[in-house]
Amino acid sequence: MRHRFDHRKLGRKKPHRKAMLNNMVTSLFDKERIQTTDPKAKEARREAEQLITRAKKGYAAHKEHLALKDAGKEAESKAMQAVALAHWREAGRVVRNKLVLKKLFEEIAPQYIERPGGYTRIVKVGTRLGDNARTVLLELVGTKVTSTPLTKKARKKGEKEDAKAEEKTVGKRKKTAKAKEKKKEKTHVKGETKGKAKMAKPKSQEKG
Repeated sequence: MRHRFDHRKLGRKKPHRKAMLNNMVTSLFDKERIQTTDPKAKEARREAEQLITRAKKGYAAHKEHLALKDAGKEAESKAMQAVALAHWREAGRVVRNKLVLKKLFEEIAPQYIERPGGYTRIVKVGTRLGDNARTVLLELVGTKVTSTPLTKKARKKGEKEDAKAEEKTVGKRKKTAKAKEKKKEKTHVKGETKGKAKMAKPKSQEKG
């Protein structure tokens, strides 16, 4: 039984899996809504929620630093500035894009400052055409983008993309089937020619 094993491997090695999740989390903070498969969304949600909590702590430390600086407490304000900078650098190890990192600390974190958790949600979409994988929407809770429902254009765009993916997979299957048929025909023709050559005797042997 799979006891004491945490995290999904997602069919990838550790460096590839880590880079993929970092990119997914960065896209989530940038677009505020992404579409992916269910296992990937559950792993990316874990990373995203931890980063939002860290950004909240960094934002609170930065605000306290400014308040202490205005009050004239230089030593304490420098200590809080160091705490805020540490949170910024730790989050920057995952979110490499500086603009997205700035958005995380200055826009997303203040929005959830009084929320104890549950910053994201997973909405089931259906199954993906081609490999029948369960697709979901991973989105931030309560933002301007996610508070409005998806438009008909966005839904139609997703349906068109799924249809194109299905056409590609069907085309590949047809090509592989044709290639297999051609190979079978070639092997069959070769077998027939070899059999005829064995059956046919040379003229010298027939005269003797």
